[in-house]
Amino acid sequence: MTPLFWDLCLPCKSIQPPLPRLQPTVLAPLSSISPSISINSSFPSPSVSPKSLFSDTKNIELFYSNARSIRRKTPLLYFVKSLGYNLILLTETWLTNDDSDAYLMGSADDYVVFRKDRTITPEKSRGGGVAILVSPLLHPILIDTFSSDGIETLVIDIHPSIPILSTRICIYHLADWESINNCMSAHDWTLALSSLDADNAFSYFSEFANSVLDTFVPKTTSAPFSRYPKHLRILYGKSQRASIAAPNSVRTIHLVKRFERSLREHSVRIETRVVDSKNPKAFYALCKSRLKSCNSAPPGIVDLDGTHLLSNTDKAHAFSRYFASVSTSPLHGPLTHPTPSPYFTNGIPLTVSPFMKDLGVIMHPSFKFTDHVSKMTSKARAKVNLMFKCFFSSDPNLYSRAFTTFIRPLLEYGSVIWFPHTVTLANQIEAVQRNFSLRLFTRCRIPYSLYPDRINLLSLQTLEHRRFISDLLFLHKSIHGFYSYDHSNLFKLSPLTRSLRRAHSLRIALPFVPPTSHSSFVTRVIDQWNVLSDEYAISSPFNFRSHLLSLPSISFSSDSLLRL
Repeated sequence: MTPLFWDLCLPCKSIQPPLPRLQPTVLAPLSSISPSISINSSFPSPSVSPKSLFSDTKNIELFYSNARSIRRKTPLLYFVKSLGYNLILLTETWLTNDDSDAYLMGSADDYVVFRKDRTITPEKSRGGGVAILVSPLLHPILIDTFSSDGIETLVIDIHPSIPILSTRICIYHLADWESINNCMSAHDWTLALSSLDADNAFSYFSEFANSVLDTFVPKTTSAPFSRYPKHLRILYGKSQRASIAAPNSVRTIHLVKRFERSLREHSVRIETRVVDSKNPKAFYALCKSRLKSCNSAPPGIVDLDGTHLLSNTDKAHAFSRYFASVSTSPLHGPLTHPTPSPYFTNGIPLTVSPFMKDLGVIMHPSFKFTDHVSKMTSKARAKVNLMFKCFFSSDPNLYSRAFTTFIRPLLEYGSVIWFPHTVTLANQIEAVQRNFSLRLFTRCRIPYSLYPDRINLLSLQTLEHRRFISDLLFLHKSIHGFYSYDHSNLFKLSPLTRSLRRAHSLRIALPFVPPTSHSSFVTRVIDQWNVLSDEYAISSPFNFRSHLLSLPSISFSSDSLLRL
């Protein structure tokens, strides 16, 4: 049978309702467009359970919807994908060239994505765009894309005319291997193969073995795997059946809203579970599943001569021929000789580096930490962006806990070493939390307020105040011997000769460094340490930290470096 070619043209203009009001459309049975599948030439292993690709009863299932901004409907799209449709057609995706395919498929490779986005102009700031998600089993190949007068069109072929491997694929379940062995051993192989040559004998054996498997091994068809709970799938089915019977009825609208609410609650439960686990790997795994595009190669490409290429070898040769035809030989100019290094180890010259990274802190010969602060804040900002892209919740408490668990530690690690003593660096670090709180209020639809009010509502403290607490806690542990290092050049115990009401026996003094310097953590907190009451100065680190957390923030005093 000659396979059919399907040209799918999706114009952007559509009057279809948005997700999830549409029902799937069953097109044609796969058996009518797939070539005949011959007997496998190898004996199937009992341990293999592959999925059947083609059968006489399975149909191509298509889902189509006018998405109207797929960014706002990614949870719903992931749910639709879990239902196992062969084709998912979307119009009005509102995506641009800067958007990754992860908006459509996440990190899974269960679909191949074809897109035609609208070119954004001053007259057309948003809208448009079409996309087709195709199962790799249909061997899709992109034919052409074009746009005209605000209409985007995408043309693909599915199941092109290519030779299919001679393979029979079934799912084996509860095999009666004892009966199979008895049947194979009872057969007279000498008589059956005596008059056959090698090729015919091999074909005879394969057909006999497969017939035995058909007799004694039941075949089952498994439903598409879904990571969503059963009640969600049931609710979705009810909403679809209701939309078919009466699309605009009150019951249909109620079921659709109920399904969307349940789907949103399911996504929030997953996010809450990840945040409560306090596991960075779980956080990145969730973000990867929702954002990172898969690395799978396209199932088929069209060569320059119009040939459809499906195998990886043919694709590699085609790319090699194309690159060879358009590339030129590199022109090498005179290379400058590198300055030889004056340092050697066993005769090997050492590379001179302007900085070094020790235990995660970038150190410079000048002991300035501008580069470290810049890299640290960039990483924290990227993680904030990642969180707001991946999380669908509108609970401010969830975002606040996620920030304190996965992002704030990046801004506080080793702060005793790299403490910012300039206004610029202090505000650069604080800007991360300032931006986070502002975006949180926008996401959760909380009225705008100033930064001090925002962090007070979220039960957060300024990062400057938390660095102050870290300095005091480090000094407390150093005095009580929790850290073993020589601190004689940093501070020395200097108890008063006369008793004061707020004095304690662990007062310190600076041996060398002037009190106005900020190069040492001791100079930054000596005044606050010496005025502590004796009760807290001699307490355990846990009680001392609890006391520090109850103190008013220094960020609202005249000593603060922040611009609030």
